[in-house]
Amino acid sequence: MTERTYKIRYRKSDFEIEFQGDKEWVEQKFQEFMKGEKVKLEVAATTKILPDSIVEFLKSKGNPKSHVDRAAIFSYWLFHKEGLKAYNADDVARCYDEARIKKPKNLTDTMNKLQKKGYVKPAGEKDGKKAWVITQSGEEYVEQIKG
Repeated sequence: MTERTYKIRYRKSDFEIEFQGDKEWVEQKFQEFMKGEKVKLEVAATTKILPDSIVEFLKSKGNPKSHVDRAAIFSYWLFHKEGLKAYNADDVARCYDEARIKKPKNLTDTMNKLQKKGYVKPAGEKDGKKAWVITQSGEEYVEQIKG
């Protein structure tokens, strides 16, 4: 399944703002922002396409060896591909299993390192265990990883 994201980016000199999400919401928020402005717009509609398998997604990111990088990529996958609004260490462990990669000895510690970097944030509990959600910084970090 392909996830479509609509994006409008407005740039004027050193100022830049971007609205991203559902097309109707993006256009509404952009119009609210632009009220009173008389400028040319640069509009870009983008499609966020993730591969069908987590293995292919990891390959597209250069098969990183760092567990922190892997967990960030898995967090992105769980949020964008699987649609999990919050996930726990078991969900991330499942990604390791699906990718046939040995898990870190302490996956919760790896997730806590991601949290310290600001790439994930606590999201209460899921199935009685600490849960996280990827942050905007985490998404940007994963998107900049090149294969």
